[in-house]
Amino acid sequence: MTPVGALLTAIGLLAALVAARGVGPAARRGGAAVQLRHLFRLIALLLGLRLILTQWESPLVMALVMVVAAWMPLATLRLGEELVRRHAPRPLKLAALFGAIGFSVLATTFGLVWAEEAVLALAAFQILGVGKVVVHLYRQRATVSLLEQRAVDLLSLALLLALPLLATDFQRLFPDLPVRGGAVAALIFVLACTRLLDEGARPLALLGDIAVAAGAAGIGALTAHLAGARSETAVLVSVTTGALAALLLLIERFDRARQADEGMLPALAKAGPRRADILSAHPLLSGAARLGEAELADLPAGAAAELAESPLIRLDRLSETGTASGAARELLARHSATHLLRLSQHPPAFLAIAGGALAGERLNQELTIAARLLGGAE
Repeated sequence: MTPVGALLTAIGLLAALVAARGVGPAARRGGAAVQLRHLFRLIALLLGLRLILTQWESPLVMALVMVVAAWMPLATLRLGEELVRRHAPRPLKLAALFGAIGFSVLATTFGLVWAEEAVLALAAFQILGVGKVVVHLYRQRATVSLLEQRAVDLLSLALLLALPLLATDFQRLFPDLPVRGGAVAALIFVLACTRLLDEGARPLALLGDIAVAAGAAGIGALTAHLAGARSETAVLVSVTTGALAALLLLIERFDRARQADEGMLPALAKAGPRRADILSAHPLLSGAARLGEAELADLPAGAAAELAESPLIRLDRLSETGTASGAARELLARHSATHLLRLSQHPPAFLAIAGGALAGERLNQELTIAARLLGGAE
């Protein structure tokens, strides 16, 4: 592995460890976040083993790399199942399971880790496995809520972007590449999955993250060029700058998610009795979009008044039919939100709360309490 590749791998490892730790609070509530944490840990383990190989080319470590890589498609499939709350077809699950077991046995028992046939088979298994996960996500996409559909689109885009980069990790397939893309694929995937924790669970948001990292890489390359650095040094500076920018985005996102996840009830308990005090008590409330007369003007007649009869409207509880439900879906989609919290019944006014694709039942309870407090506040 080249110095550039080793540095990228180290940054990708750090990103995966940060993500595995950062998703912990959401994972304690169960659901897709549990599988997300498992996947982050597998990515960290794989990158860590690859980093060890740069210093110590042990047959045991080589075998472990293949074992961990073999279990990645199954872990990705389990995440996909949790996101759409639907089991994958049984043949697909069995293929992922027996493929992982088979390659593990191949690596640890027969020692055929870097035989050309084994490498080609593992590459095909990973590419087909990830491709099947994308197919499963899109087959079940229509069965989940709007916010979860965005999460499906985001994860699918991340997997499709990662696939060609993952393929470059197989040296037998691409022997002359100066830089391998596996660590970059890990960074893109981790960045995408952390978007599931906030209101930015949209494919365009991921492309924006990639654009920021690419812009940082370009600035690094230009700076190195103006400083008269050699081409190899310029590449190292560019790649490092882009990867570090992605890592900083990741750290900032988890810090924001941690603040939002600390719980709303302690903040509400400390807040004053006035409405302004309550609204400024927690980031989810202070950062929410306010929907007043102007924002509700294009809704069907009477829809806003009907919606204002409820203190809290949840996306996952909306019926499929009805004028008011359709209006609520439109408002939630417009603001990438999961909840409408009533500010006023006469005239109708709301807060559009974005709880994230992995929002749990605790958030629903806390927002219900906040809505009742706001109902009695001046």
